[in-house]
Amino acid sequence: MTGKRTGRGGGPAAAWRTFTGLPSGLKALIGLSFVVALGSYMVTPFIGVLMVEAVGMDVRVAGVLVAVATFIQFGGSILGGPVVDRLGLKRTMVLALALRTVGLVLFGLAVAVPWVAYPAVVLVAAGPALYLPANKAYIVTSVSDTLRPLFLGVSSAALNAGMGLGPLLAALLVDADPVLLLIGLAALFALITAAHQAALKPVERRPAEPPAEAAPVGAAAGTRGRRAALRSALRPILFTSLAFYVYFFFQSFMGLYAAGVGNIQVLGWVMLLNCAMVVVLQPVWADRIARADYRLLVAGSFALMALGTAAMALGSIPALLAGTALFTLGEIFLFLRCDLELVDRVPGNPAFAFGVQRLTAGIGGLLAGVVGGFVFAHYQAAGDIDAFWLAVAAQSAGAALLAALLGAGRRTAAQAPTEPEQAVAATR
Repeated sequence: MTGKRTGRGGGPAAAWRTFTGLPSGLKALIGLSFVVALGSYMVTPFIGVLMVEAVGMDVRVAGVLVAVATFIQFGGSILGGPVVDRLGLKRTMVLALALRTVGLVLFGLAVAVPWVAYPAVVLVAAGPALYLPANKAYIVTSVSDTLRPLFLGVSSAALNAGMGLGPLLAALLVDADPVLLLIGLAALFALITAAHQAALKPVERRPAEPPAEAAPVGAAAGTRGRRAALRSALRPILFTSLAFYVYFFFQSFMGLYAAGVGNIQVLGWVMLLNCAMVVVLQPVWADRIARADYRLLVAGSFALMALGTAAMALGSIPALLAGTALFTLGEIFLFLRCDLELVDRVPGNPAFAFGVQRLTAGIGGLLAGVVGGFVFAHYQAAGDIDAFWLAVAAQSAGAALLAALLGAGRRTAAQAPTEPEQAVAATR
């Protein structure tokens, strides 16, 4: 069920030939993206658990701190564009990885010195805030517009492969010695930082290329053009925020839920299923996702998330896995299209576009962390922790209804040409 036409390159073999023809720096980045996500998701889903069980924080305080960290991690990405303008794509990624390395060292120390957890969480979150917009901008800059959906999907697959394996590995280690886990991850990120420095070429973002008669003149005109583009994207930004609001109930509280029902290893399998589905299905469906009616796609995705979280409320492991599968289908459709919409509506500046997209994610994650912390504590105190997922399902259903009634804005995702394979753009 690939949805590929012969004009799109002839299937997986042609996609592989296209991949092998990519610039060496881009191929290295896709591989390193897997390792970055693997290391990141050996700690990210467990931050709440570590703060409550290892550092000794109250669950409500931990929920608020997770919310603030999530906002920094995503909302701070709005700074990615200016930082890339000053440092370039490669140096921005190296700086971001160095910040996360220091944060992990401090997190390991926080078990003995609890107040160190606050700067540790900030640094652990600040790294991805700068890294991911530069990572995606490097990809967008390095391939043709025709290949953009495919290779954003491939990049997402690499990241999600790491996201799936990371929690599974960490679940086996976190109970044994969390300090050793965190220090080991800091060492891993030091190596990842060095690998980025050695393997990547200093590819800078591609400047905007509007028609000559429409090109803005001067900084003021450029600012006006950027604001106009953002105004046209307000409705997609709203639905992106709602998507991440729902997603971060799953991302931030599945670990606490698994710990509460006494089987933290379940988290590893849930996250592995979630990420494996994205890895396998999103690149294959990338063209269809790019072409789908935006309004129906958004409403349907939220409906799938509602069905998935409702299934999780049944409480059994099979129901949790089935609910995760339904939830992930909605995620697969929604998040790739969100990337494509923002890049399309803010042309010529992918680092800024991805920064805006992650800012909306930060807003959604902040709200999910604050609301979710109190909702989770309520159901935990009531002895009905499974009902937490019913509350998430109700909100997902509300988002689906809003998308169906309000619409998701005009359909502007890039239309993939029907010509045979397009050449990879030369790196600049």
